[in-house]
Amino acid sequence: MKPLDVIKEHVISDENARKYLNNSEYSEFLSIMPEIRASQMKALIVKPIAQFTVINELYFRTRWAELIHSLYGENQVTLLEVASGDADMIPQALSRSNPGSTYIAANMNKILNESLLNRTKDLSIKMLLVDDDAANLKSHIGSDSVDIIAFQHGVNDVIQAILCDQVGVDTIYSDWMDTLPKMIEIIQKQVQEGTLEQNAKPAFLGLVSTLLDILKENGIIAMNHYMFQLDLDWGYPADLFENFMPLVRGWISELSGCKEVYIDKFDSQWWIFLKKQ
Repeated sequence: MKPLDVIKEHVISDENARKYLNNSEYSEFLSIMPEIRASQMKALIVKPIAQFTVINELYFRTRWAELIHSLYGENQVTLLEVASGDADMIPQALSRSNPGSTYIAANMNKILNESLLNRTKDLSIKMLLVDDDAANLKSHIGSDSVDIIAFQHGVNDVIQAILCDQVGVDTIYSDWMDTLPKMIEIIQKQVQEGTLEQNAKPAFLGLVSTLLDILKENGIIAMNHYMFQLDLDWGYPADLFENFMPLVRGWISELSGCKEVYIDKFDSQWWIFLKKQ
């Protein structure tokens, strides 16, 4: 696997742990010996994710906070996350780095939405859940109203949902993890038959075009990706899983109204940043 990042010891510092973790998480952090924290951090960087630890949470919250700070400092922002699921790294980070900001989650899976709202109910941000197809976001949010649009390990989920919809596999009312093996089967078939681009690209680019309408001028779409060992164990095509960002970068190059920009210390193997023009 290509490294997810260079190892940044400051990311898992006590200062960041105090800032980005809640009290129980911080207590868990303190219970981990420094050398174990370092080994968990290294494993996160150089291997597909196989363990869900407080170090993982601290890493991703810190990195998203650093990204937001590099773009907007400590100002309040409006951030839309597409295919949010119930991963709460971004709202957790936003609540601590830019309190008073607005976080909008766009996701249709009922079980994951309920879980996300429960995880984020006490955060110091304004929360809005759009339980609708992302293609309809403009009717809920309006044009030129969002500072940042985030795909936090969401690009592959969006593409999987597009392909599932085409063959009638439910991703809205089902348990996502119960459906994942079927999604992987569909992805395997698309890769084997060489049809992934023709079946997924038009709908994906249509979605990004819709998102550009919602984004403020000079706003940023930030796409982040990484791998899970479980998906690989279940047969996810490894080359595709590792290279989702380079694949999607080629698709997005055909869009007008945006340009790719590069932000220092965020690896383009795992990140794409699009600036609205």
